[in-house]
Amino acid sequence: MFSIFQDVQFGLRMLAKHRLATLVSIVALALGIGANTAMFSLVEAFLLHPAPFENSDRIVALVDARPQQNIDMNGVAPATFFDWRKEAHSFDQLAAYAWDELSLTGDGHPQKVQAFKISANLFAMLGVQPKLGRVFSEDEEAPGEDQEIILGHALWEQRYASDPNILGKSIKVDGKAYTVVAVMTKGFDFPMPAEVWVPLALSAKDRERRDNRWYWVVGRLKPGVSFSEAAAEMQGIAQRQAEAYPDTNKGWQLRPMPIAEFMTGYLTRQYTILLMGAVGFVLLIACADVANVQFARISGRSNEFAVRTAMGGSRWRIVRQLLIESILLSCGGAALGLLIAEWDLSMILAHMPPDVAKFIAGWKTIRLDSGAFLFTLAIAVVSGIISGIAPSLLSSRASVSETLKESGRGSVSRARGRLRGSLVVAEISLALVLLIGAGLFVKNFQGLVAVNESYAPRTLLTMNLTLPDMQYATPAARLAFHEQMLERLRVLPGVQSAAIVTRPPYAEGGEVGQSSFSIEGQPSVQRGELRSAIIETISPNYFQLLNIALRQGRLLSDSDGAEAPAVTVISESLARRYFPGENPVGKHIKVGDMSAERPWMTVVGVVDDVHYSWIEKQDVPTIYGPFRQAPPYFTTIMLRTPGDPLQLISAVREQVAAIDPDLPLYNIKPMDRVITESIIGIAYVAAMAAVLGGIALVLASVGIFGVMSYSVSERAHEIGIRMSLGAQTADILRMVLRSGMTLTVIGLAIGLPIAFALARALTALLFGVEAIDPFSFIGLPLLLAAVAALACYLPARRAARLDPLKALRYE
Repeated sequence: MFSIFQDVQFGLRMLAKHRLATLVSIVALALGIGANTAMFSLVEAFLLHPAPFENSDRIVALVDARPQQNIDMNGVAPATFFDWRKEAHSFDQLAAYAWDELSLTGDGHPQKVQAFKISANLFAMLGVQPKLGRVFSEDEEAPGEDQEIILGHALWEQRYASDPNILGKSIKVDGKAYTVVAVMTKGFDFPMPAEVWVPLALSAKDRERRDNRWYWVVGRLKPGVSFSEAAAEMQGIAQRQAEAYPDTNKGWQLRPMPIAEFMTGYLTRQYTILLMGAVGFVLLIACADVANVQFARISGRSNEFAVRTAMGGSRWRIVRQLLIESILLSCGGAALGLLIAEWDLSMILAHMPPDVAKFIAGWKTIRLDSGAFLFTLAIAVVSGIISGIAPSLLSSRASVSETLKESGRGSVSRARGRLRGSLVVAEISLALVLLIGAGLFVKNFQGLVAVNESYAPRTLLTMNLTLPDMQYATPAARLAFHEQMLERLRVLPGVQSAAIVTRPPYAEGGEVGQSSFSIEGQPSVQRGELRSAIIETISPNYFQLLNIALRQGRLLSDSDGAEAPAVTVISESLARRYFPGENPVGKHIKVGDMSAERPWMTVVGVVDDVHYSWIEKQDVPTIYGPFRQAPPYFTTIMLRTPGDPLQLISAVREQVAAIDPDLPLYNIKPMDRVITESIIGIAYVAAMAAVLGGIALVLASVGIFGVMSYSVSERAHEIGIRMSLGAQTADILRMVLRSGMTLTVIGLAIGLPIAFALARALTALLFGVEAIDPFSFIGLPLLLAAVAALACYLPARRAARLDPLKALRYE
């Protein structure tokens, strides 16, 4: 132990002696370690511990999927859930929930909150208890007995000022009186982003429905039952249900998922893993940089090692000394890297919009915790070994007699040169892969922004409004409200046009809600076949507002009223998919299956497609219906303005309040912000990839510069002889540049196929970007080559200016 302590002391003196090399190594490692530590904190939050409750590894989500139509996760029907409760034996309990939005009124300004209807056993199954009060009872799952509400901790603090006497009080929810029975603990918001919870009450008729999939089901595994065993049992039950109820269940597949995977989502997991690989590449480039610095630093100590060996020192003792010095460098890099990681995380957290952050599982737990510190320590040791092992082993191989006679030139020196060259090639290859990956993600983000420019989103204001079913139970009441509201908004100063639509593009944060529909004369070819489309209820001027062009027939008009024949306009993708080779105008479709009570609608027009989501690369079929024929409860108001749309918010609130003072407007945002928040995840990935690509470019250029500088100093004697024999400055420049650029070209040749394979793998995650993108595969390699040429030129110019006499005396 004392000898190791001596090695540490000696290593610190050696590092202090070579201050510039030590500083360069620490900064390079700090960049790599800092990026990895920050990324580990994200992985820990998103992939390892996204659930806000204990024992989440025993909780399983049971969702339906329809792979043939790219539906990865869907709720299940109520009847299916109640069948599972009777037949499943792998779970202690099964619970269900469904999303809703509620309006709080009567005790202040109207406020829209995210609500979830939950089965009475949900909290008990998750193992959570309220801060105040009690959970729901089974009796409260009956219709008419479900007027209780549980408040989230944040809502209790903000709206009710942390009132300790809130329990038992009555509050107005959508015009009805609800009794507060509990306040949840701080930080608990499952299912995300719950602000309140109400009982999930269904009538006997609704419990038997199998055609409406809106239940989300979770279960807790019994002790001793594994996930795979439970999954096998549930898939067997689902298969029997598909055979028993083919009209509603055929084509659907049960997909059991660990709760962490369910909450995080497929794309978030894929992007997180991808970025973890990218920061790993950066750390490898940093280690290669440090290894080359180590070669240069250690080469001047050849005589020291030879003397130590001659005096009886073992090769292992020399290797240990050099590895300790390398690990000391990594520890210095780790200390600085923790500061960089803290700064990285603060930047990541600061730029995420709160309206988006509340939907991201694990976001509130992102921080540098004890796990991150242990991870940093581990990669510091590993990085020290990786960057120091090759220089240590090669330096310890030197022959004592040859070293003392020739100052280290010979086979070991040549081996060092080959290894340094190999490290530079690896740096170039890894940097190129990162640069091209970053280029693809940046182009992806730019494409997503550009695709929406056709309707000038910067001058559009959007806001949501939901009519409570108690006051607006009849279509006539809802129609009267919408008519009066549009009439008021259209005459507001600064409003060029006002329209309503169910959900505008990108409003679902990347998701696209679709419903089934039927075509007259085209029954499903087989049981379980599903035709689906986005269903939009709009005012007739919506097409003009978003600059959606007419392709066939006519647009909707004000004459398409409640007493007129039911009509619809469809998107071009729907016409192309379901009416190939024929004119769809005059055809009849309806929302729902053939037996649905909704009326058949005559197709009167076909319009251009609108891109609704960054997840969907293809256009999604869309059906547009006039709001006068189906007045909606939920709608989105859209206002076109000549300038800043935010200036209209107060005026719009006043006009809506003049009609109904208890109606809250919510999600009030310019359309460009709606789009930006929807693709904020892609923006983060693009920004992080670009930063990592920039770091890789800098580290690779520093590596090339260091290797070529050391090569010039090693070959000073040779250069002096060449110049004495008549070599010109240009000859020396060419010689050094050729040496460095050869390594660069080899690195590019290795990196390009790897980058191409990566691009092909990423095509499923990219919108509007080809795998062979010219900018990424031509421009970025040229940029890397230009930076490498500059890094080679500086040492080459120094070599060309050497004094031949001094060079000949150089040893």
